[in-house]
Amino acid sequence: TAGQQAEAPRDRILVTPGRIAQLAQVFAKTWQRPPTPMQLHGLIQAFVKEEVYYREAVKLGLDRDDTLIRRRMQQKMEFLTEPGEEALNPTDDELEAFLAANREAFRVEPKIAFDQVFVSPEKVSGAIEPHVEELLQAVRSASSDAEIRQLGHPTMLPSSLRLAPLSQIDRNFGNGFGEQLSRFAKDAWSGPVRSAYGLHLVRLTERTDGHDPPLSEVRQAVEAKWRAAKRDAFRQAEYERLREKYEVALPDLKRQAVATEKPR
Repeated sequence: TAGQQAEAPRDRILVTPGRIAQLAQVFAKTWQRPPTPMQLHGLIQAFVKEEVYYREAVKLGLDRDDTLIRRRMQQKMEFLTEPGEEALNPTDDELEAFLAANREAFRVEPKIAFDQVFVSPEKVSGAIEPHVEELLQAVRSASSDAEIRQLGHPTMLPSSLRLAPLSQIDRNFGNGFGEQLSRFAKDAWSGPVRSAYGLHLVRLTERTDGHDPPLSEVRQAVEAKWRAAKRDAFRQAEYERLREKYEVALPDLKRQAVATEKPR
């Protein structure tokens, strides 16, 4: 009627067939079966309820000061600014150039395999050097590996270790252990070498040199790192493009720091 205030227009929540199909798919993935008609109705009503509360919260600005929401929205924006798949298909020339610029990241480490006899300094009475020298002579003159395994002190460490990169050996025995072993001659007992556990007499049984591999040998790893670098560069460029739209006003941090200093 005339004179009455017109009703404020109502927001419209459109529940599309695609949205209903998505709700049903999520339910089926969780419960390993499709929802019943009653369950689907409940899913739709739950979606509408979520949408109502979300829109009202946005109107009140509740999203602006919530760190979790802000970070989630940042993640969504970063996802939306992902480069397309066509931008992430490198040519062989691009991969070769990337490999050449990042040789150290793809360098194949030297590897060694070795036998060891353990010496626990805590179990040696008197000077350690004569004991180790006597044990080294016994190991060198032993007639079989079975005899060698009877020498030294008991340990949980294996008597023989398979071919492994120096970094892995260092993780197991302590920093620098693998590098010391790699200097010894192959098939000869040497030592002692100190580890995180004690002393070791060692015999190298196999070694492979480190090398810079060709693209054919490490293509999958190079392509993965190339894609990651490409994504990072794309995201940074997109951020800088968006950042140009804003003027950022910052306080004088030096003056603020002085003002907050406690008086002596």
